[in-house]
Amino acid sequence: MSVHLKKFIKTRFLLIFVFLLCHTFQAFAKTITFPVHGLKVATKKSVPIAMDWDESCFLDATPKVYNHKIARLSAMLSNISYVHVEKNPDTNEMLQSYQLLGFKKENICWHYNLDYSDPMAKNNQAAYSFAFKDIQTAQGTKKLVFMIIRGTPLSANEWQSNLDISDSTQKKVMVHEGFLSTCGIIKADFYKFLDENSIPKNDSYFLISGHSRGAALANLLGSILYDEQVITSDKVFVYTFASPNVSQEEKTEDEKYGFIWNIVNAEDAVPTVPPNRNNWHWKKFGNTRVIVNYWNTDPNTYNDDYYPRMNEYYKKLLLRDYSPFKSGPFFQSQAARMLTTVYSDVDNYYWQGLHFMAAIALNLAFPDETKKKPEPSEDENATQPTEEEETEDQPEEIKVPFVLKPIRWDINRHFDSGFEYIINAAIDMHACESYLSWMLALEETELFSTLGSSEIVIDGAMDCAVYDDEGKLLLRIINGAIEIFSLRVPIGAMPLPYKNVLGFPANQKFNVILHKDSLIPTVLGYKIEHYDVAGKLISTSKKSHFYPYSNLSVRFVAGKDTFEKDTLDYEELTRKEAKPLVKKYALNENFKFKFEPEASYTLGRVFSLGTRIGAPVFYGTILGDFHSKKSYGISTGIGHQHIIYGRLLFDSEVFARYTWTKIDDKKEFDIVPQARLSLAYKPLRRAHYFLAAVADIHIDGFNDDAFSKTARKSYFSSIRVNDKIRIQPTIQIGARF
Repeated sequence: MSVHLKKFIKTRFLLIFVFLLCHTFQAFAKTITFPVHGLKVATKKSVPIAMDWDESCFLDATPKVYNHKIARLSAMLSNISYVHVEKNPDTNEMLQSYQLLGFKKENICWHYNLDYSDPMAKNNQAAYSFAFKDIQTAQGTKKLVFMIIRGTPLSANEWQSNLDISDSTQKKVMVHEGFLSTCGIIKADFYKFLDENSIPKNDSYFLISGHSRGAALANLLGSILYDEQVITSDKVFVYTFASPNVSQEEKTEDEKYGFIWNIVNAEDAVPTVPPNRNNWHWKKFGNTRVIVNYWNTDPNTYNDDYYPRMNEYYKKLLLRDYSPFKSGPFFQSQAARMLTTVYSDVDNYYWQGLHFMAAIALNLAFPDETKKKPEPSEDENATQPTEEEETEDQPEEIKVPFVLKPIRWDINRHFDSGFEYIINAAIDMHACESYLSWMLALEETELFSTLGSSEIVIDGAMDCAVYDDEGKLLLRIINGAIEIFSLRVPIGAMPLPYKNVLGFPANQKFNVILHKDSLIPTVLGYKIEHYDVAGKLISTSKKSHFYPYSNLSVRFVAGKDTFEKDTLDYEELTRKEAKPLVKKYALNENFKFKFEPEASYTLGRVFSLGTRIGAPVFYGTILGDFHSKKSYGISTGIGHQHIIYGRLLFDSEVFARYTWTKIDDKKEFDIVPQARLSLAYKPLRRAHYFLAAVADIHIDGFNDDAFSKTARKSYFSSIRVNDKIRIQPTIQIGARF
């Protein structure tokens, strides 16, 4: 055989081999239409969702490098895993999905028939499935193994396990007890599955995934499998969605767990619990990637491009629009702030009753499967729904309890989005359908963001307005009290005792003016807190101060300007410069109309009830006085209020007091001029408490009966002004609401 012929044969053989190899790798590359029916899908039948899939991506991928194809498939299966496999073992959507991916029914292991009355496992259980198939690689036939763990179902039992940080000791632990116990069951079952099916632990491809509780178990189990080194394959892929935190160990951030990818929505509260703040140091293993939202990406791109594309998928699944909070991780960070402040550690979490109250709430919200009565068998002669009835899908109606209807009316009156939107947003932030829709709608380069945010914590009773460059009011605070119905996205605001927290995304800039119409400068302390894209506190600046008063206001820019800075570059505005802004945003409390009921007690056993009507700059007061069965009266007056400093107020008032006194079986009528000077402290939005010096004018021969021992009891000597006029001083304490 000639040399040329040999080369020709070798070349043809090589080309054929390459063709066959490529054909083998691409043999499974196709578009698969999955029957999607998870926990929240609103349709009675599964929704067909098409997705491109090529299993050769496992062969080409490196676990420590994010792979969007594998992540999409993981989100799809994590969503579908919520179906009732145990009720339809031969026809359920999870089985159909496995078969569409080429898994044979006999190679799938189900663990969905859970018995929460098991004395060993109790509530620390989860539903999951294992499946394996052969795939062709350049090194020959290998096994591809899937482990998909279901999230928390609508029953109290597994929710109780989610709350079980350390139920057995009620002391600090390094790993979440409920998750760890459940992982022990899954791990033993998984090792058994691998052994029974002769699956090589060192030379196979593994995918582990789940949503919510399933994500936490997948995250923790991935770290355990690595640490135990029973599975030594370097092709272990772990993708989780909305995973809670699982461990306080320092090693969670070790690069060796880089094969674990945690995908979270920063508007979702679940990935932030247990919290990571103060004495609580809970984290996840591996890498965390955060989905784009209105806070961490260009807002116009989000509104005009990302959201509509995502919403197309979401509407197919829930028959309504997706409802984002558009407040990023702000309210989740506030929940962590309050929880870790009130409950300083895990001991307090148990002993101060939070765990107990949460457990009761879950039992009220969801059924306890261990106490559930068996379902009655179906009557064969019962009328079955028609095909038309089965396909009649409607979005789920939100039922509002009677006691919440006034709140709904108030919210709907002030906010365009309304009460129903807020309820839907609370559902959508964590729904697996939300995560799946985002994963399918956006490419990897579009889907994730790394842009964090900032919060400014301001102490003191300031008047404040936040507005955008177009002058639109986004938030107003009066005397340190947030006007909740003035709040507009994307600004976040949270009232705390004697301070307020303002949240700003770093993708926009906002204008803030601080004003205080006090006679002397009011000291307002502030700190800037910096957060990462997931809402974790990174750093806090040292405390600095503002000093606004009636002749000086403060203005600064927040958002982009405060994201990385520890101080505010503010400008001081004179009274004349600030006046247009103060007027436009109604920051001068002196001109706000108020209706304030009053109750007071004056030495001499005089009780008064009444009300103040008007603005602090000028108001009227009417009080009903009661001294005894023999003396009572009515006082009417006018007054003016000054802010001295912060929450300290000064009032000057004049009254005409009309009294009726019974003397010798006769009712005597008198008019008593009165002056009142009072100091008040206003710790809350409305209520303030005052101490007043009261001066009644005694005019000899005019109102003597009003100063008789029958009419009043005096603790202080009168002060003679002239031959006819004396001043009778006294002290009064009271409150206005």
